[in-house]
Amino acid sequence: MDQEDRYTYRCCSGLPHSGGGFFEIHVRGHLDSKWLDWLEGLEAKLLDNGEMILSGTMVDQAALMGVLNKLNGLNLTLLSVSQVNQPERN
Repeated sequence: MDQEDRYTYRCCSGLPHSGGGFFEIHVRGHLDSKWLDWLEGLEAKLLDNGEMILSGTMVDQAALMGVLNKLNGLNLTLLSVSQVNQPERN
């Protein structure tokens, strides 16, 4: 295993090779439900503090980056992006 392979394994361990998985994206701001199809069909949980958690399965890293770019275009502040195991979700 060369240095690049070790970096890839360490940086992406636990992710399928495609980079897909179940993600939660925490942003400042709210969107109404008509935007969710445009955001890869993610589910939205609106929080009382004006923040929102988007969650759903991303098929690969390109899909995740596409959603993050769309959120940026909507001028929503990204607070966190986390890959979560579905059985551990609340």
